[in-house]
Amino acid sequence: MKKTWAVLGLLGILVFAGGIYAYLVLFEQEKPAIQILPDAKYMGKELILKVQDQKSGVAEVQVDVIQGGKPTSLLSEKFPQKTPLVEKTIPLRPLPKGLRDGEARIKVSAKDHSWNWGNPVLVEKAVVIDTTPPQLSVLGTLHYANQGGAGVLTYQVSEEVPLTGVQVGQTFFPGYSVAQGRYLAYFAVPLDASSKTPISAMAEDPAGNRTQAGFRLIVKPKAFKRDKIEISDSFLQNLLPYFTSKDPNLKGTPLEMFLSVNRKQRELDHQETKRMSKETAPKPLWSGPFLRLPNSKPMASFAQDRTYYYNGKEVDRQTHWGVDLASVAQSPVPAANSGIVVFAGPLGIYG
Repeated sequence: MKKTWAVLGLLGILVFAGGIYAYLVLFEQEKPAIQILPDAKYMGKELILKVQDQKSGVAEVQVDVIQGGKPTSLLSEKFPQKTPLVEKTIPLRPLPKGLRDGEARIKVSAKDHSWNWGNPVLVEKAVVIDTTPPQLSVLGTLHYANQGGAGVLTYQVSEEVPLTGVQVGQTFFPGYSVAQGRYLAYFAVPLDASSKTPISAMAEDPAGNRTQAGFRLIVKPKAFKRDKIEISDSFLQNLLPYFTSKDPNLKGTPLEMFLSVNRKQRELDHQETKRMSKETAPKPLWSGPFLRLPNSKPMASFAQDRTYYYNGKEVDRQTHWGVDLASVAQSPVPAANSGIVVFAGPLGIYG
């Protein structure tokens, strides 16, 4: 008799637990979450859709675009149980039949697998469909620049764009509006560049439509100085305490520590100067020619190829990215031009 009651009690607990599970999971009332990307007014290249339901799972998704009072279906799909996330990328180029560039309304409806006939949700978003890239034309025919030098490009864009500039290999240089529809971009030329180096002007509109226009750049070869630097033990003894005081993790032999500074710290400093160079403005911050340090002597030139030796053996090779000028002790250092101060403080190998 006691066993019977125990079995009945256990069954009751299981039924009760099952009821709670059914109520909380199978009959849950939480609606799926819908996200439409890009999260912007304009839409051009594609529509990205994310639908999530972590409980009963996404059951079905319907995507329609309403334009001129007429709906155009872009997606209608059902999904199996326990589908917590649905991600879909719907291309808009070429435009699906029935759609055109202009104002539209996106309607996304979804349901989950709740036994409560599914929890429905509807999200609508007003957008402007734009699948037409801006037109870009470069002004001028031939452009010249030195290896390791800089150039300037003027060009016209058919519409106002949030992103434009010059692409040199993997490096992008932003352009700035100087007149109605006209832009200007300064760009740097790599040390090893040639007339075959890929370079183009680009413009991207708010909808993500991008256009590029190549232009002919004649790159003049330039011979850069080479320098041999002999590292002595006394040099290391004088140099390293500064860096070990800044970085307690700098360990090893004096030569190993120097090489770490000369390679890793140098690269960190380069990345920091690149970051600082982006803190600019859409107008020139300088005025007139740049001034040289008065009464100074050049000690090292830009892009100088430096080979380092220790005990007669080559141990490292680096490129010197600055121009070293020496003057007498306590000489004033006037600003080379007008501008803004974006950094003041110690900077690795530059002190």
